[in-house]
Amino acid sequence: MNRKQRRAQGQVKSRKQAAPDPAALYEAGILAYRAGELARAADLIGQAIAASGPVPELHYNLAIVFKAMGRLEDAAAQYERAIALKPDHVNAHNNLGNVWKALGQAGKARASFAAALQYNPGNADTLYSLGVLACELGERDQAEQHLRRCLECDPDDARGARILLAYLGAEAAPERTPAAHLRSLYESRSRIWDLERTYFAPALVAEAFRRYTSPALSDLLDIGCGTGLVGALVRDKAGRLDGVDLSAAMLQKAKAKGGYDQLFEADLATFMASHPGRYDAVLAAATLIHFGDLAALFQAASGCLRAQGLFVFTLFPAEAGTDFAVAATTRLAQSGCFRHSAAYVERLASETGFSMLELKPVIHEHDQDDKPVPGLLAVLRR
Repeated sequence: MNRKQRRAQGQVKSRKQAAPDPAALYEAGILAYRAGELARAADLIGQAIAASGPVPELHYNLAIVFKAMGRLEDAAAQYERAIALKPDHVNAHNNLGNVWKALGQAGKARASFAAALQYNPGNADTLYSLGVLACELGERDQAEQHLRRCLECDPDDARGARILLAYLGAEAAPERTPAAHLRSLYESRSRIWDLERTYFAPALVAEAFRRYTSPALSDLLDIGCGTGLVGALVRDKAGRLDGVDLSAAMLQKAKAKGGYDQLFEADLATFMASHPGRYDAVLAAATLIHFGDLAALFQAASGCLRAQGLFVFTLFPAEAGTDFAVAATTRLAQSGCFRHSAAYVERLASETGFSMLELKPVIHEHDQDDKPVPGLLAVLRR
């Protein structure tokens, strides 16, 4: 072999070595998605598709990324490609139905959900999705039927069917959002939680805490700490900052930021009850909204606070004459949210040894249509 031939062979080998690895690109895309780097995830999975050719799961996962980015038409196109390659792809049919629903195309949504049930009649995700669709369309009987079937397939209620049934008036409001529902909800939200720019609860809680705390550093407990949005805003005022949450996925994000002295995966009331007199303040941004009956949480917070300790939290407001009820909109009910009246908060505060420093209406967040969502901000002192 002469020098020219050897050089040509080397160039061929170099091109072969430089050929993209679809599996590696796909894996990198999934890691980027889990890290909340959505544009990078879409690019990497798109490269994997280009390198490998049509593979149903690649199109399916690219659709998930596009949906998280708000690119709904692109998500629909990718789900359709996945289904064309694998007609019995139940999750693709179900997710496509949810995209059509978000695009306001109820007929197409029903057809996609029907296709999902054709291949898996007991698919709890699809039954729940049909219940939500019927609920949004005002078809109460159909919604109740689908949601009760969903509960039969999902007795732990990881999707929150029971709260939606209460929203419809078909059941009494439960005392709290099921733990399985919260874990499922925040497993998904953990990927994009820190990207949210119209969610004001953490800043509201942090600013209220600063208004009433002393100049000295405090031992703080952030309950329902999530990815650590409150912690980042109060770290400079903390001698010690602990966080507790039910969601391992959210805690993993908080741990990566390094702002907390310790993080705990635990039930909030149980954790507080096991740490009597330990903290100078308990902070809770959009946490108590997942509890209907707040008595146990108020008692636990009072017990874990030192004298003069602060309890600062946000809620969604209920009308006078109601202690608590499921949230007033379908969207918030799907998120496992409750609303509470100011009178109920005042009564519980008095019964559990708190004085009321603030209880005022605020804008808690903006919804997906950029409309303000009213909330309540409360500051109590033990």
